Amino acid sequence: MRKSLVFFFLLIVFSSCSKQFIQVFDTSTTNTIFKDQYYIYETDTIKITYSFWASKGVMSFAVFNKLDKPIYIDWKNSSFITNDNKLNYWIEETQTNIVSYYGGYFYNGAILKPGVTIQQGIQMASSTTIKLEKVTFIPPKSNYYRSQFYLLPGQHCKLKKDSQSEIVSRNDNPDSKTKIYSDNFTIHNSPLRFRNFLAVTFAENSQQFVFIDNGFFVSSVKEMDYRHFQGKFLREDGAGNFIYEEPFTKSTSFFIRIDYTQSGEYRDNDAKLYGE
Repeated sequence: MRKSLVFFFLLIVFSSCSKQFIQVFDTSTTNTIFKDQYYIYETDTIKITYSFWASKGVMSFAVFNKLDKPIYIDWKNSSFITNDNKLNYWIEETQTNIVSYYGGYFYNGAILKPGVTIQQGIQMASSTTIKLEKVTFIPPKSNYYRSQFYLLPGQHCKLKKDSQSEIVSRNDNPDSKTKIYSDNFTIHNSPLRFRNFLAVTFAENSQQFVFIDNGFFVSSVKEMDYRHFQGKFLREDGAGNFIYEEPFTKSTSFFIRIDYTQSGEYRDNDAKLYGE
């Protein structure tokens, strides 16, 4: 009995010392346009629509062939580039440990199609393993979807203690207050710059490429209480998942969930604001 009481007490202590927060990363673009809530690159031949919203961010995009004839994407000559580091969309089949090879950047979840909202709490519930193709055939007047790399697979962005802050009403409970910390960046001091470099051809084995190089960077980071990020509870779906409002959801943003513990980083002076 005594051991049970001690265990229960320790559980309460450690639970109270662990604070759950979310960092929301907003992005800007260098050479696409913002249209209908998405980053879009468009020519007479092709239209590319981007969507990043996911935990850790995912380089997810749709390629629409506007022509009356097929086009091809040569993945061997295409790359995802993060902070000037090149990651290949296609590698030889002899590479067995693909996740390790990509240093944690490889995303193996459900394809994130632009325009389809996937609740952040359940988005990784299903995953598939596909054989990566060297060249993709896109028929006339049709879309092709790709989701392959995390944008920020590592740690969260550590904000300065003197970061700008704002006290607001909590989205899940307007009667409570919470504090949002934030930092803004330019392309020159951004913690993350990334590019989607694609090689497009009009014949499967052609070496006559049209190169597309779309660039983006993190322009701000907002750190907030997890409950403020989730927002109001809406309903429970038939599978037992809880659905929340999630007011920060945007195709041009992404998020990372972090747990601050008593070991150091949690901003103790704000405990009352966070409703603890």
